[in-house]
Amino acid sequence: MTKTPPSADTPTTQTRPTLRPAVARTANELQFAILHSPNHAKSAQARATLATLRKYASVPLKDQPLALEEVLLILQPSLSDNELGKSNAPSPSEAAAFNALVMFGIHMQSATTDAHVEGQSFARACGRFFAQSESQSTKPRFDAMLVSRDEASRLIHIRSLITLLRGAKIGFDYGQFAQDLRTLNVRTSTQAEQNRRQGVLLRWGRDFATGAFSKSTQSTKS
Repeated sequence: MTKTPPSADTPTTQTRPTLRPAVARTANELQFAILHSPNHAKSAQARATLATLRKYASVPLKDQPLALEEVLLILQPSLSDNELGKSNAPSPSEAAAFNALVMFGIHMQSATTDAHVEGQSFARACGRFFAQSESQSTKPRFDAMLVSRDEASRLIHIRSLITLLRGAKIGFDYGQFAQDLRTLNVRTSTQAEQNRRQGVLLRWGRDFATGAFSKSTQSTKS
């Protein structure tokens, strides 16, 4: 019996996780449109998109019925079927994509350099800022974020740190950031999930230290 191939109009089921590449690609395309594209219409549209994302920064996702819809519409590629929510609450991947892109919108406000920098972690970027800044509040802010017991508190600290990074023109990998947020915000119902969560926090602490060390070493050599 000959199988008939699906037509182009037939929807396909996507099961492979796409959160990290989707957020990374979306952030990259938005910042390219704003900073590098000669197409003024695309640039204006990207600026409007980021302004909309910033508007959602002060209210939890569950209280903003339009926010999730708008984030899912701009994600390229879209989240996989396994990552999309099935209930009246946002899924962990939906919440992570939303929070990451809202933070990206804040990071890109009045930006003249890339906020999404592939390969550099959020924590390492914070460590670099700590090494070059005269402020004594950076490490306490970062440490408070690491030991936050709930998502809302953690996001408040992250937002303040991203504001500092924006001023210093230091970017980081928003795809990896989204994946880490998802791991941190999953309710730790199993030992494996708790271990993954603690692993992210440990890696963030290490990345902060190595970011600070590498920056100070470069400064000493120069």
